[in-house]
Amino acid sequence: MQNVWDFLEIGLSKMLFSTAVTEYMSDKGKRLRATTLEGYRSAIRCHLMPMWGKREIETISFEEVRDWVDGFDLPGAAEKAYKTFRQIYRWVLRRHQLRIWDVTQGVELPQKPTVRRPTLTAEQERTTLKAIVGQPFEAAVLLGAALGLRRCEACAVRIEDVDWRSGWVHVQRGLHVVSGEIIETGCKTKLSDRKLKLPRFALERLRAIRGTRRSGRLCLLDPNAVARRFRAFCKRFSLPHVPMTCLRHSWATISLEHGAAIEDIAVALGHSTVNTAMSHYLQSFRTVVARASDTYSAAMEW
Repeated sequence: MQNVWDFLEIGLSKMLFSTAVTEYMSDKGKRLRATTLEGYRSAIRCHLMPMWGKREIETISFEEVRDWVDGFDLPGAAEKAYKTFRQIYRWVLRRHQLRIWDVTQGVELPQKPTVRRPTLTAEQERTTLKAIVGQPFEAAVLLGAALGLRRCEACAVRIEDVDWRSGWVHVQRGLHVVSGEIIETGCKTKLSDRKLKLPRFALERLRAIRGTRRSGRLCLLDPNAVARRFRAFCKRFSLPHVPMTCLRHSWATISLEHGAAIEDIAVALGHSTVNTAMSHYLQSFRTVVARASDTYSAAMEW
């Protein structure tokens, strides 16, 4: 005879995936960053609910999940959707102690193509930074370009975060637009909470932008407005332009190609490992290695 626990487990395993989603989001609502939750909501709304919402947990098979993942046109979308599905599915199995096979085990994600992010050369960046002087988005773009900050970090820097004598900036928060609302969050990771030194030209411009103000954000626009206005301005005046995210990559590339150590770049960017920095800037790293090899070859010629 089946005991009460067997009947309880049978009932739980027949739980709809939509119910699992509701439970998961309710549990995580107070534990995760607002930006992380927004990413989950997007994946759930666009990909998970249309496919799995009305299915019982126990009826979902490995083959179905595998074919679903393989059916995405974009590897990035497949990864986002699958990882959200896996988070919810495994959470339900643990929370309710369901003794059913974990159908997410063994699912392979499609390989992402290697994408070379666009970057500006030092000369191109100088041209653009000189052209945007006085624009309302200048502070954020300047911080992103001169310190390699993420867009959310550059928009969140406050006057109080800067040592206006030495040029050191404490990067300790991010500014985001979530569901139309502007919110501040802590740094993405512990290593993202860091102090960086402004080059002299950037410090002088930021002093001018600050004026007589003693507090508040250096850039008064939200991250979306900065990106939109910066792009439109560069297009209007035919200026060298890359998205705000790629200004960060431009900083790393320019620094690396002019002699900075990859370890120092990793720390400045807030990366957890040197490998992360190398994976982003491998092409530039190869340039530096090739230059070092050429230098050695020249020294050893006989």
